[in-house]
Amino acid sequence: MSGPPTVIPAADDARVAPGSGAAGGVLQANQGSRTGIGGGRARQRADTRERIFETALREFREVGFAAAQIDRIAKAAGVARGTFYFHFPAKDDVLLELARRINGRIARRVAVLGESGPTLGELLQRVNDAIMDEHSRVGETGLLGELLSLYIRRPHDVRDPTHNLPTLSDELALHLRVARDRGELESTLSAEQIALVIMTSLFGVHARIPQGEELRTACEALIEIFVKGLRRAT
Repeated sequence: MSGPPTVIPAADDARVAPGSGAAGGVLQANQGSRTGIGGGRARQRADTRERIFETALREFREVGFAAAQIDRIAKAAGVARGTFYFHFPAKDDVLLELARRINGRIARRVAVLGESGPTLGELLQRVNDAIMDEHSRVGETGLLGELLSLYIRRPHDVRDPTHNLPTLSDELALHLRVARDRGELESTLSAEQIALVIMTSLFGVHARIPQGEELRTACEALIEIFVKGLRRAT
């Protein structure tokens, strides 16, 4: 008579670690593949958005913001009309993207000025130099005028929605508070209010006068007015 079948106990330390073995390797490969696909799609979306953005700006420069047509922009960018709206709900949103980029670049330049401890006049001149560079980059006074209009119509939308980019108004206000602490600036207005007045005034001049000596002279005269006025104000 045969005895009971022999049972071989499984060793406790012989468990298969998650992700190991053939099945685990396949799982990891699939996960890596999905990650790679996802990353590729994200890059593709970013590339498409940038292509639409650049094409729209070219259209704005060529025919003006008001006359620009989304159908024409989409065709030139090689995308469907719906793809344009996926990335930019309206033409305004293309300008908002441009405004945020300009704002961030100038703000980063202003942020490092504290290391040199500029006077109020030097601070405003550096800010204007940065705006001058952006004026050259945009390359169209009319487009700057549309950006200024956007600041007036949708001031809160110009801020970076992720709050990861510095804002020019915040950085300028920070330096103005330092100037006030040094006794170089006296005003009943807050630093934020002064920064807003300075920004809109400088951008307004850039939006009205083409690049050249006349623009530089006008900006320097405006800066002198601000410096003298803020020193004299009580």
